[in-house]
Amino acid sequence: MDPRSAFFDERAAGWETRCYPEPVRARLWPLIRSFVLPWGGVVLDMGSGPGTLLPYERRAVGPEGTIISFDISFQMMRQAMAKDSGGAMCRMQATAMFLPLKDATCDALVCFAAFPHFADKSAAMAEMSRVAKPGASLHIAHLLSREELCRHHGEKTVVSRDVLPEDEAMRGIFREVGFSEPSIIDCPGFYLASALKLRGISACAARLGVCGDGAGRDVLSIKKAEMVPDQQRNRSVLSPG
Repeated sequence: MDPRSAFFDERAAGWETRCYPEPVRARLWPLIRSFVLPWGGVVLDMGSGPGTLLPYERRAVGPEGTIISFDISFQMMRQAMAKDSGGAMCRMQATAMFLPLKDATCDALVCFAAFPHFADKSAAMAEMSRVAKPGASLHIAHLLSREELCRHHGEKTVVSRDVLPEDEAMRGIFREVGFSEPSIIDCPGFYLASALKLRGISACAARLGVCGDGAGRDVLSIKKAEMVPDQQRNRSVLSPG
């Protein structure tokens, strides 16, 4: 069993209160809004924890949209299941390396404060590619920079090695499984890697990681000025990684 499951089970009670005080929570809707999630679409929330983003994702996709969320921690998912999302919803305990979903299910994927915790990041990315529809967007986001996140996790034994790959390695992981060249923003208080699932990539190729070097890349453009938070605000507040 992945030791992270017990680690997060033990910390599930009061997680949102501790990790998402109002100054941090105020940043969540602008973040989700910037992803331009498809109205009425199917969104996968990867490693959703206690469902912190669910209200904002529902606001983005509307009552006709479907939100699928999972977490490795049973106690985190119990909290997520207690939330009324106001529309079609599927919540489950699962691992990112083996998603219980059909190929080409999702219109968008959101991985917030979770990617470093996936035990096999390449396998997790291959699964994300497999379940993503052609043209689907993927957003890996944190309210800390890569360096800040590394320091933050380094204080806790079980997750001390849970870090974000360096930029070039991250780009390679995206390309290998059939996503476009990612747009990466890494600055104090913020990290975002976003890309689109390329068309013509089979689910088998995504699983095997044999999608070439990203030829025909359609880069998902992101306006940096709209994404980067005000660095003078809430600098002392650390959100969970």
